[in-house]
Amino acid sequence: MDDSSQLVAQFEKNSKEEVRVSIDDFRGRKIINIRVYYRSDSGQWLPGKQGLALAVDRYRDLADAVLRLGEELQAQGLLVSK
Repeated sequence: MDDSSQLVAQFEKNSKEEVRVSIDDFRGRKIINIRVYYRSDSGQWLPGKQGLALAVDRYRDLADAVLRLGEELQAQGLLVSK
């Protein structure tokens, strides 16, 4: 990540990868960037090809989709309590 990137959240995907959520600048516009990072052989975290980049004005659509996903996972009994 460079200076134009603001890390908002991150979590482990598996032992070798993590997911990072950030607000980035891309071609002069702010974007929401959800990207998988992997650890290189030298131990450095690098961005992978897997990810999603959306214009900031699509945030409400993304948030709504995640909420609906949570409701569906709950309805199917796929969410475990922490």
